[in-house]
Amino acid sequence: MNKISFNYKYSTIPLLGAIIVSNGFFSTVSAQNISTPGTTDSVAVTVENQEFPQWGYYTVRRDFRKCAFPICGGYFIKQVNLKATPCLDGVFRSECYVSAIDWSSLKVPPSQLVKIQNDDGSRVLLRGNIVPVTFPRFGEFGNLRVKEAFYAATNVPAKGTFVALKDNGIRCIITPCFSTDNLVLNKPNISQVSSIDLSQTRATQKQLDAATNEIFDQGLIAVGKTEVVENVDPTKRDTKFVATQFYLRVEPN
Repeated sequence: MNKISFNYKYSTIPLLGAIIVSNGFFSTVSAQNISTPGTTDSVAVTVENQEFPQWGYYTVRRDFRKCAFPICGGYFIKQVNLKATPCLDGVFRSECYVSAIDWSSLKVPPSQLVKIQNDDGSRVLLRGNIVPVTFPRFGEFGNLRVKEAFYAATNVPAKGTFVALKDNGIRCIITPCFSTDNLVLNKPNISQVSSIDLSQTRATQKQLDAATNEIFDQGLIAVGKTEVVENVDPTKRDTKFVATQFYLRVEPN
């Protein structure tokens, strides 16, 4: 089997090679039920028979309101790709307030943890679930318990759809070769792409190398859109994922 080559000059990753069995990454991701059953765009719908954890991929932003903790001073979180997020009280809202982020399950070096804890949230993506925590005199609030953390490669704004890009084991002799699965985070949507363009992210060569490793390992989290590159022969149209940003996994100890 020929070794796969990557054209970093244009920060575009072509994916070639013969058919082999997929390594099962996306069956694992789908099994996490990160998409809430019965998700709706309404912000006033209550989750029936709600049982936490509600696993998902979240963006976060700090709450800078000035009032007593835990009512203020926590974080506003939202599941990516969804207009409404299920909150602790069972109501779908555009954002959910949590009193704190629980990092105890994230086994990463202290230096890495400090980096993501000190971020204002603009470059952090977290996979986790909302858990209830009771405060005397204040009642029950949600905390976001983190299972995985991802950090944006650059400070370029992330625009588009959040996806996981993972080599699916397909190898072809000719192009285009749809050897990468494209899973939309927090939704059951999955498709295949034949190439990946990371040029808009302004990432360094070291970051591009790390991104390639992620694609062939646990999967690369990226944000962007899918484009069809026209060809005279419709059977040879390239389906390319054009990324505006990608996130590298914060590796555990």
